[in-house]
Amino acid sequence: MSGTRISTVLPSGGGEMGERIRAFDWAAHPLGPPERWPATLHVALRLCLNSTFPTAIYWGRDLHLLYNDAWAHIPAERHPWALGQRGPDVWPDIWPIVGPQFDDVLTKGSGHTSFDQMLPMERGGRVTETYWNYSLSPIMDEHGAVLGVFNQGNETTGAIVAARMREAETERLRELFAQAPGAVCVLRGPQHEFYIANDAYLELTGRTGDLVGLPVAEALPEVVEQGFVTLLDRVYETGEPFIGDSVPIELVRNGERQTRIVDFIYQPTRDLEGRIDGIFTLALDVTERRQAEVALQTLNATLEQRVIQEVGERMHAEEQLRQAQKVDAIGQLTGGIAHDFNNMLAVVIGALNLLQRRLAKGDTDVTRYIDAATDGANRASALTQRLLAFSRQQPLDPSSIDANRLVTAMTELLGRTLGEHIQIETVLAAGLWRTFADQVQLESAIINLAVNARDAMPNGGKLTLETANTSIDATYGASHGVPPGQYVLICVSDTGTGMTPEVMSRAFDPFFTTKAVGKGTGLGLSQVFGYVRQSGGHVKLYSEPGHGTTVKIYLPRFYGADEVSAVESRAVIRDGSTSETIFVVEDDPRVRAFSSEALRELGYSVLTAANGAEALHQLQSGAKVDLLFTDMVMPEMNGRQLAEAAVALLPGLKVLFTTGYAPNAAVHSGVLDPNTSHLPKPFTLDQLAERVRSALDS
Repeated sequence: MSGTRISTVLPSGGGEMGERIRAFDWAAHPLGPPERWPATLHVALRLCLNSTFPTAIYWGRDLHLLYNDAWAHIPAERHPWALGQRGPDVWPDIWPIVGPQFDDVLTKGSGHTSFDQMLPMERGGRVTETYWNYSLSPIMDEHGAVLGVFNQGNETTGAIVAARMREAETERLRELFAQAPGAVCVLRGPQHEFYIANDAYLELTGRTGDLVGLPVAEALPEVVEQGFVTLLDRVYETGEPFIGDSVPIELVRNGERQTRIVDFIYQPTRDLEGRIDGIFTLALDVTERRQAEVALQTLNATLEQRVIQEVGERMHAEEQLRQAQKVDAIGQLTGGIAHDFNNMLAVVIGALNLLQRRLAKGDTDVTRYIDAATDGANRASALTQRLLAFSRQQPLDPSSIDANRLVTAMTELLGRTLGEHIQIETVLAAGLWRTFADQVQLESAIINLAVNARDAMPNGGKLTLETANTSIDATYGASHGVPPGQYVLICVSDTGTGMTPEVMSRAFDPFFTTKAVGKGTGLGLSQVFGYVRQSGGHVKLYSEPGHGTTVKIYLPRFYGADEVSAVESRAVIRDGSTSETIFVVEDDPRVRAFSSEALRELGYSVLTAANGAEALHQLQSGAKVDLLFTDMVMPEMNGRQLAEAAVALLPGLKVLFTTGYAPNAAVHSGVLDPNTSHLPKPFTLDQLAERVRSALDS
């Protein structure tokens, strides 16, 4: 029968491939016209075309290919050319692997099956690892001769890749949980089988072997009777987490039953469809802590008498320390005080001696000696006032002050005092709050700062006096010893030589000065500091060499009879998303660390760089960012130059500048464009959240 030729048409149906096979010019093909095909091939073809599973026939020793619609996607761009072609010609990329398998089927007549077989298949012009389940079955005639190969199979690449991803994710979780400070495990399914358990969990439970795959009831049988498995069942069924606080649990550790005290949480986990598929467990062994607390409670019962005995000793020691600190402070001040007072007393005594001699001679033209003595005495009095201000012991005469009016009134005086080479500009806030302070001392403080600014600009420059309403939050206030609340801000900024970090660290020290001998006492800034702190305020100094100086005076807002202090409300921090990346560029490591941690706390992803060159290198290496948050004044490349280069690399990049200068002073010094978005230093977490959100949404 194998040699019988039947003259029949090809099977009907079979979809697209059925039509292609019937329309194919088989007369010119090595298989010849279908009427001469063996009956075995007709039967195999009918099975192939009527199957909904991917099926192909490789016929004859040359393995000419016939296949159905379900198989047509497998050769990809080789379809429909592959119809009638030889197997080795269709699959040159994978034939080194599958060729020997086909040979075995043809020569031995035995079938072949592969599961998740990797085949390096060329697709879209490149070779890709693909994975397959397939079978090769011999097609035999009635005599057992192999006439062809019947192939069925399907691709498992997606499942393999997904399994690898799950394995990688599981390994990542294992590594993550291995670093966790507590005992962590992940349970799967209603039987609570261990999926992951870190070393801390094994140590807590006293287990040494691998728990993965074991149900809790089997791995830890002693916890069943204590109700923990029942508790797991309830969490799994209800989806409600459970938190346990200082719960005793008996565990078999080192061959013996021990009681441990644990804080723990059972948190249900869900799959992509939202169905509960397991429970995450985190436990902390607090046994030693609880024992210490019990011991402390016992100690407290007898502590009162001991405290009474020791308080007296401590108070005596503290009094001795205070006296030592006073002596140390007096020693630091004595040298500077003696020098300045000796100079002033020399003028007074010398003028009085000359006055005495002239009067003895009957000369009454002594006005200049009287003036000299008076001037020396007044300077000594002013020095005393400055010392009192520094020690915060100077009596103040506070009153309600409109800082805008005060600054405006002082402008003309400052113009005459500072000279024509200093340009003065005032930037006054609309709706400025009032403050309650000593007006004379505030004027003196502003004059002191203005004179210092003038001396820092020997070749001329710009002095900016600026006012604003501002607030200090609890975090900043606690770190700087300032009560949180609303403040009136007065900024004095110059475009002078600036200060080094070393000079800034001593700027408020009494008698410290960088001026030449006779040009200053070194009490100017210390007087300002003492007065402002005595008034319940705060002073912030910001300066960099070559970029000028800004001194910010914060004075508490005054709520008069017509103003009632509103209950301080918490600002709603507008959190971000980890899909939004903020690039923090700041040369001060402490400010950079604070800014990056604050932004992470707000929910953003954060990249950091210490300078412009480092930032550009990261951007050129492919870093993707949504907002550049950069300091304006940095070595070598300032913030504006960095922003221009960054926007050139990433068109559409949002930019937010930050600077310790008063905003208008920064504009006039040329480091900040008046139309750019900026956040003045120091800033609160709420201010950072609002400005970053505003910049991203603009």
